[in-house]
Amino acid sequence: MSDSDGSNEEYDTFNTEANSGNTNTPFLFDPASIAHVSATAEASVAPSASQRLNRNRFSSNGSRSQATTQLASDVGSTMLQSRIPFLKSVTFFDPKIYYRKEVVPVAAEEEENADVDNNDDHPDVDSDNAPANDDEVTVELNNLQHWDIFLQDPPTNPIATKRSLRQKLNQSKLGAVLKLHKSPHLTITDYEGLFEYSSIQTGDELLSINTHTIDPKLFDAQGARTFMDECIEKEGVLNIVTENPMGEDILLHITIIKPRRDMTYHDLGLIVWNWPYLCVHQINEGSIFEHTPIREMDQIMAINDIDCSKMREREFATVVEGLGMELTITLVRRKHRYTGSFK
Repeated sequence: MSDSDGSNEEYDTFNTEANSGNTNTPFLFDPASIAHVSATAEASVAPSASQRLNRNRFSSNGSRSQATTQLASDVGSTMLQSRIPFLKSVTFFDPKIYYRKEVVPVAAEEEENADVDNNDDHPDVDSDNAPANDDEVTVELNNLQHWDIFLQDPPTNPIATKRSLRQKLNQSKLGAVLKLHKSPHLTITDYEGLFEYSSIQTGDELLSINTHTIDPKLFDAQGARTFMDECIEKEGVLNIVTENPMGEDILLHITIIKPRRDMTYHDLGLIVWNWPYLCVHQINEGSIFEHTPIREMDQIMAINDIDCSKMREREFATVVEGLGMELTITLVRRKHRYTGSFK
């Protein structure tokens, strides 16, 4: 097209000063029309999607509440924009099974060394290890029983082809260390209940269940789902770890649903310190965080999206005790200098 032809074309022009405070300048779009479009879009969302606590979000459910924002302000911190992590973990408990498993040996020893009259005067469960009130446990169970997750087997290629030398290297142990190839994993297709409090998303790949690596050669989708049921029924705790290959490769999200709402900072058994940034100093024996991938010296970037970069241990304890049942900790884990891995 020649310059003379192009000069006769008309282009839409927009006033860049619209909405800048000049009341005489017309709006670029009609506000009433925008409101109508927004209302129509919200009404068109399926009820099942709108009821999801965490659909299409990468932050935890607790991080979006007004109370959490106020808590951040109380300790002199702010809310961070959530980022997509590489590894995600969620842990929750069945308190009756979990605490019974922990205190049965103690209760049995007390029964052997005590008279029948004394046994009638004392509760069967040690109050230091578990709630003494059965009603309290029942209330917590009502919140912790509803969960489900749906998995998909990795695609299979039945056609065997002759592998080149490069392909053989990529699929060798050395190739695995150098990350020249990626092993197939079960994929999450949907979830509900307690999983919605985590940052887990559809499309994430399942890595482990209660520290057991999930190899699709040993576990198909149904087998992995059955194994989750067995873990919660036998151990009273379920932890799954997933991977998002598109996430930031030094970030982790560790979500844990506390088995008791009234757990203090010391009850949690996660000790932090500043070295020089806020990081994990120690995970006490018996801590509920033993059932998560968290490690000593992991840097704590945020908790429920509350910025922890300038926090001390006292402020961190205040935040932990002020939050609800769900805690989602964003961690930075430095990668290995040579292998480039932190797993």
